[in-house]
Amino acid sequence: MILTRRAHSLAAVFKALIAILFFTLCFVVSYDRLRGTSSLQVMSNHLPSNLNLTAAHFPPELIRFWIDFADLLVQARPVCSEIKIDHAPPNDTETRFEPDNPNKQRVDFLRLSAEDQQAVKNSHSFMVKQALHKAPNLFYNRRTRGIVTTAGPRYVPILLVSLRMLRRSGSKLPVEVFLGSWDEYNSTICEGIFPSLGARCRVLTDIYNKAPSIAKPEHFQFKIFAILFSSFEDVLFLDADAFPGNNPDDLFLTEPYSSYGLVTWPDIFGNTASRLYFQIASISEPPVSLRLSSESGQLLLSKSKHAADLLLMTYYNYYGPSYYYPLLCQGSHGAGDKETFIHAAMALNRQFWDVRERPWVLGHWKKGQFGLVAIAQHHPGDDWRIESGQIRSNDPTTPRPLFVHNHFHKLDPKTIIEEGGPTRDAEGNYQRMWGPKESILDRFGHDLEQEVWKEILITGCDARTDTCAKIKDYYNAMYRYGNYGEII
Repeated sequence: MILTRRAHSLAAVFKALIAILFFTLCFVVSYDRLRGTSSLQVMSNHLPSNLNLTAAHFPPELIRFWIDFADLLVQARPVCSEIKIDHAPPNDTETRFEPDNPNKQRVDFLRLSAEDQQAVKNSHSFMVKQALHKAPNLFYNRRTRGIVTTAGPRYVPILLVSLRMLRRSGSKLPVEVFLGSWDEYNSTICEGIFPSLGARCRVLTDIYNKAPSIAKPEHFQFKIFAILFSSFEDVLFLDADAFPGNNPDDLFLTEPYSSYGLVTWPDIFGNTASRLYFQIASISEPPVSLRLSSESGQLLLSKSKHAADLLLMTYYNYYGPSYYYPLLCQGSHGAGDKETFIHAAMALNRQFWDVRERPWVLGHWKKGQFGLVAIAQHHPGDDWRIESGQIRSNDPTTPRPLFVHNHFHKLDPKTIIEEGGPTRDAEGNYQRMWGPKESILDRFGHDLEQEVWKEILITGCDARTDTCAKIKDYYNAMYRYGNYGEII
């Protein structure tokens, strides 16, 4: 009798658990239908299969390499005063890119004494030799590829939107998210949310601090160390506020990456590297009409092909604020870290592909002024085929946009719909951020802006912020007649 009652009790509990599971699944499916994409599909179909999401320790081989290389970085400090920029940044005329004007003069405000210039040149020569010597010892997991990014606490909501857009694109690439220190570690995010999106946290200080004499990195320097310490042989670096509009996974398998191993994208400004840099690096100075400056929201790099370049890039960034950011940028439109990639390759005479197609600026007109919100970078495969004359009959005549970098207006659910932001027109009414829907549909093949707002919605409302209702109000006003016609 007692056994029978226990059996009935167990059966009742089992049925209750089944009912709870059933209603939970129904809720998830119905909620995902509202979003226009399925979390279950993302989890099962779009997550990487070659990443241990809980193993974030750095291998001893990489730690040993870093301790040795860090000692060389310290030794390579130029024996002279830091380079200071004591002038206003170059103006719009000076930074304008003019490819049809080969006689345009390079902007050059920097002045160094002969002694200081020679000191920096000696340091650079030393580091070039050491980079070439140490490159074969750089450790990484061979035949692996993945995405690397960095994110401090205030960038986590922005990165979550980007990760959701990455998975929406169909990408299965694993992601390594580098945090500055354990003070930035959040167990809920790093052990729950990120792994559900195929990403894992790695704490930079776990390896960086193994070299006790090394200086603490700051802001713009984190990017290169994240790439250096990542486990992948083939790296796609994406800023936290950058994501693909379509699946980027084939970039590693096709031209130009398969031949060059280093692919960079252009900014909207001309190159402003000082001629002093080219003298210090002992390389010929290219005309400013040759290429735009670099935009580093995205970068493709092969460690096997460009290990020495990567080590020289690390040197440029380690001494960036003191010497190389002024030399490579002169205070124009950024700190200068974005210029370290191609210039390190140039200093070592390495091949790279810098995408020729200019960025597509996304934004809207307000009171006669264009409000820049984001830039779209183009598919390097299309760019390579057009530039190298490898056009096929079904190829586009202009490169397709691939990445969107939202660095002018961050897609933070808490702030993106604030008054005066990109979601309001001059009269304060709601508007699309990136311009006419037709242009987005024509270039991307789908309404990428509506899709990103679905992810902003789910990210903002998952966090239970007080802005959830405001995001819903905006979404319903702009997209209530979207895929399903629901009002959220």
